[in-house]
Amino acid sequence: MAALYAPRYYAAFQCKADRCSHSCCVGWEIDIDEEALALYRSLPGAIGKEIREAIDETDAPHFRLGADERCPLLDGRGLCRIISTVGEGYLCDICREHPRFYNTVGGRLEGGLGASCEEAARLILEEGDYATLLPLGTPDSVCAPCGFDATPLRTRLFTCLSDQAQPLEWRLAAIEQALSLPAPLTVEACRPLFAGLEYLDERHKALFLSCTTPPIPQGEQDALYERFFAYLVYRHASGAEDERGFCCAARMARLLSDLFLALQGQHGLLPVEAAVMISEEIEYSEENTQALLLACAQGMPPLHRM
Repeated sequence: MAALYAPRYYAAFQCKADRCSHSCCVGWEIDIDEEALALYRSLPGAIGKEIREAIDETDAPHFRLGADERCPLLDGRGLCRIISTVGEGYLCDICREHPRFYNTVGGRLEGGLGASCEEAARLILEEGDYATLLPLGTPDSVCAPCGFDATPLRTRLFTCLSDQAQPLEWRLAAIEQALSLPAPLTVEACRPLFAGLEYLDERHKALFLSCTTPPIPQGEQDALYERFFAYLVYRHASGAEDERGFCCAARMARLLSDLFLALQGQHGLLPVEAAVMISEEIEYSEENTQALLLACAQGMPPLHRM
């Protein structure tokens, strides 16, 4: 198996566990893969009994959340009793892998961290070198191979984006010209789209619907915008099936980066809070992501070349 490649910040990630203010063990339905389910069915002792009593198998097997939507296997400090009792080797795939994601790009496997995790979002927004990928050995899971290699397109895009000799407005325009993209979708024009999405938290819907497209930033906000935009391209455009799919994902990255900036300037969210909110509401819903990509495909030429 080929080595896993990932951005510099990937290897620095470490779960904050009980120090996290936005725990992935609260409010999320945690599905259990077949291998882990078999392990839990045969696990002896009190912890095995506790795990089995926490599983709902009426549909896809998952942990039954408590009244406060906490995973029933969290202790009073917010730590996982599976880890503390029998070790990380007994975690199901989702718990072990989150917030990691994988794409097959040009015959190699690339990994990343999803911004729905506040620690991952912090690393993403602090790392200025988003274009360098480092080999990190072999992964625990793989993605299906893809015939399209997005690497040349992504390299050219990141070269434009990282050109610090030019203002961000110029860099974004250069990317759009190189990709032959239609005019960027405005946040306010997408309100009907945002209104039709499914939300984990309805309060986020109200924020999305009240945002307007902000001016292109300068200074510190310039760097944050650039890094979040690069993250979105890396996550969603890298695994595209063709050039058109890459360009649709790049257009979506611009839209969500504008929303990221608007949530900060118009609603007072911190950068990490804005990144987490967008990621959990858009990226972690396949239906929501596909709805945005479909909207971004409107007016696209059938083929693009950089």
